[in-house]
Amino acid sequence: MKRKALSLIAGLLLLLPAAIGQRVLEIDLQTAIRMATDSSLQAFRYKNQYMASYWEYRSYKADRLPSLSLQASPATYNRTLVSRYDSNQDADLYRQQKSYSASGSLLLSQNFAPLGGSFYLQTSVDYLRYFGATTYNQFSVVPIILGYRHNVLGYNEFRWDKKIEPMKYEAAKLQYLYNAEQVATQAVRYFFALATAQLQYKRAVEQAASCDSLLVTGERKQKIAAISKSDLLSLRLDAVNARNAVAQAEVQVRRATLNMTSFLGLNRNTDISVVLPGAPSLPSIDTQKALDMMSRNSYLIMEKRRQVIEAERTLDKTSKTTRFNASVSASVGFNQTAETISDAYHDPLRKDVVSVSVSIPLVDWGVGRGHRNNARNNLNIARIDEQQTMSELEQDVIITIAELGSRYSMMQSAEEALVLADAVYRENKVRFLNGTCDMAMLSTSQQRLLSAQNGYIESMSNYWQCYYSLRQQTLFDFMSGFSLSDIFDFTEMENRR
Repeated sequence: MKRKALSLIAGLLLLLPAAIGQRVLEIDLQTAIRMATDSSLQAFRYKNQYMASYWEYRSYKADRLPSLSLQASPATYNRTLVSRYDSNQDADLYRQQKSYSASGSLLLSQNFAPLGGSFYLQTSVDYLRYFGATTYNQFSVVPIILGYRHNVLGYNEFRWDKKIEPMKYEAAKLQYLYNAEQVATQAVRYFFALATAQLQYKRAVEQAASCDSLLVTGERKQKIAAISKSDLLSLRLDAVNARNAVAQAEVQVRRATLNMTSFLGLNRNTDISVVLPGAPSLPSIDTQKALDMMSRNSYLIMEKRRQVIEAERTLDKTSKTTRFNASVSASVGFNQTAETISDAYHDPLRKDVVSVSVSIPLVDWGVGRGHRNNARNNLNIARIDEQQTMSELEQDVIITIAELGSRYSMMQSAEEALVLADAVYRENKVRFLNGTCDMAMLSTSQQRLLSAQNGYIESMSNYWQCYYSLRQQTLFDFMSGFSLSDIFDFTEMENRR
């Protein structure tokens, strides 16, 4: 019966190109979904969102590698009046001073995650030339200096970033797959909307031809008094209404086609004929497995987990900076000055710098405690949000699984109703031609057939939308048995940047 119902509607849709008189592009459901997830504007937007997260993660990884930078001021000229003390006159006098200076440094730095600070290796040279009564040059060089900086002792920002940044990247992957399934659900909706419009158009064309045929038969029967004049007028009215229905249905087809081409990123002048999918079989769905897949693949849950860790980071930093805050900077190296560059690098002097800064709030009127309590409360809120999100998503999955079974049963009933309605209509049409069926019964059977056809396509649309909604919630293909996150190749998309 499924094959009979499907072949009935498919036959009507395949005759549509001839009815419209145009050459069309045939697209089945899977092709429409593939085109939507690859070429639609929504898909392009989601790809760019993912690539932004990808480059953010790349920046995080690069920040853990050694960095080499050059800083230079190649030319600075200064002419100004400066105050100088004259011992002969025992007074401060303004004198004109002119100078030219240049500087450059090469810095190699490396963040050190185990400690939370940064090591650096630097070399620099400065040049200064004075113009005046006495003109002279001076070079100041630092051949090498090795140092370490740590901004907040006891707080390791790199350790927290190592937890958070990979989670953000993985959440971006899952969100992209989630959005792709959303695009697929929209494609299903547009696909079956176009299928319904095309079916209604074909049925309107067929109905108009049938009404014209019945009108001719009715006129012949009315001449021999086989039907009343009232029935003949009803046949004429049906013929007029059928022609109007054809015009209205053609507008609906054009609107649905434009929506489909716009969504798929096709030329707006492209004509599409949809090919309905075969009647699907309800996949075996283990509710617990679906919940496990949702917990593993939901980007919303991963985002909530990341927010919990970020709240823990904030509490850690607040606890360590509001009670006692200390930073340290230490370096060891060499420096020297001379009138020539070669002398400046000769016999360098030792240069050691150690700096420790401490900040201890003695009286803060509870400000520090307020910050700590606020951070602790925010952590509790983040944990509650994570639990609530998990509970809501689990409930959505359970409801969707139940709905999918119900949609499948309704689709089977709609298939049966379509086959029966078609059989009744064909039988009544033959009986009307034989004079054993009145006009009211024939019209009723026509309306039931159209309603059954629309109901079948609507039930199939609801089923596929529900199935892709479950795929979106779990990122798992229950028909193939694979997790979408395992089979999607993100590397290929990243290499196409």
